[in-house]
Amino acid sequence: MHALVMSEAIDIRALRKSVNWNQDRLARYLGIDRSSVSHMENGRPAVGAVLRLLQMLVAAAANGTADALCPEEPATQEAAE
Repeated sequence: MHALVMSEAIDIRALRKSVNWNQDRLARYLGIDRSSVSHMENGRPAVGAVLRLLQMLVAAAANGTADALCPEEPATQEAAE
């Protein structure tokens, strides 16, 4: 188990930062808005999003795959064509 999730209180902000993501990138990956990420980090989360977040961040922190999960910037329409 990752050291950041060993305690009862899980530091979502620290997990997010451990994979070098900002709130916007995490929100895009989870399909939620940035304010929802902020709520999670401040102790007012939606349960489903938190479970998905924890699974993703713990795995990404453990094996260094955060960049493969979600690109730093969303693809533009122009790049897709």
